[in-house]
Amino acid sequence: MSSLLFVYGTLQSGGDLHQEIIQQRARFLGPARIQGELFHIKGESWPGAFPTVSPSYIHGELYKLAKSAETLKRLDVVEGCNQGLFIRELVDAWLGNRRVRAWVYFCKREERKGSRIVSGDFSIEQHRNTHPN
Repeated sequence: MSSLLFVYGTLQSGGDLHQEIIQQRARFLGPARIQGELFHIKGESWPGAFPTVSPSYIHGELYKLAKSAETLKRLDVVEGCNQGLFIRELVDAWLGNRRVRAWVYFCKREERKGSRIVSGDFSIEQHRNTHPN
């Protein structure tokens, strides 16, 4: 089982749920990316990632989990896996040019897709929305 976790939304540093990562003593490895597309979720302030075979990437952060089984169980609850909102999957992630296997939370609710975040980077999108030009 992988002890790496890729985060792209509110679990990232500066996000509303980042404290969950800190409390679990996860170690930040650096900026990373996975293949997929990122969307605003209708009626929510957070994004959802969806897997894709197109050459689109989601940008986020990679963490090494200290107690992976315990942390993932906790994050499954935080991410609403038991409510059918997100599903945790093992994917390829790129940390610079290095490919690793990492867990990610994909949104399961296609019908909740709002507008696509074309940059694939929620932190940039969030910054634009809080600091308009």
